[in-house]
Amino acid sequence: MRVLKKLLVFSGVAATLPALWYTLMAGQAAPTRPFADAFTPHEEFQFDPPKPGSYTLNRFRTAPDGQVLDVNGNTHSLAALTRGKINLVSFVYLMCGDENGCPIAMSTLFEIHDASEKLPRLREDVQLITISFDPARDTVEAINSFSYPLQIDANADQKLKWHVLTSSGMADLQPILDGFGQVIDRSNDQEVINHLLRMYLIDREGVVRNVYGLGTIDPRLLITDVETLLLEESRP
Repeated sequence: MRVLKKLLVFSGVAATLPALWYTLMAGQAAPTRPFADAFTPHEEFQFDPPKPGSYTLNRFRTAPDGQVLDVNGNTHSLAALTRGKINLVSFVYLMCGDENGCPIAMSTLFEIHDASEKLPRLREDVQLITISFDPARDTVEAINSFSYPLQIDANADQKLKWHVLTSSGMADLQPILDGFGQVIDRSNDQEVINHLLRMYLIDREGVVRNVYGLGTIDPRLLITDVETLLLEESRP
């Protein structure tokens, strides 16, 4: 045995083995961390999201089409905007004062938008879409002012694309709301719009794959569902 050790030492094998081991280990890709790890857990969500790809998302229905306006007043087909991307779609109105409504939706989207800078794999595949259900007050000028911080963000090209949209009026908007199942109800004075908080996950083919409400609008869950869709696409 001592002779064998000497032969290994003098032949240089003993010195080579550790280096070879570290080389082989370095060549192995490190385990990919879930996208949800980029987010800090919120105390109001007393659960952890499941492992990405460990479940299958249902196909609920095809998302509706309709005419929408962007921050520059250009008209778009909603279906054309969503096809080819994975989308997180929310409906809000800028005057909303319900702390359990639009502010939560917008805060969630801003959190995802900011975190996406640390998730470069998302940028080519995922986008955010916010649609106003108050076109009378949320005019093109109003949504342009609201989205101004997004427009001047120096790191915008390193984050998810975010479309902030309105419409020319209820005639264009109502079929979109009906198609998504987003119910709204104006108060008698027309100032307050009662609604249930909803956010929708739409796949590249325009199919609604999940619907989130007040108890499930956890950024970690939303982004885990997005990652699950990406894994679904990668399977043969």
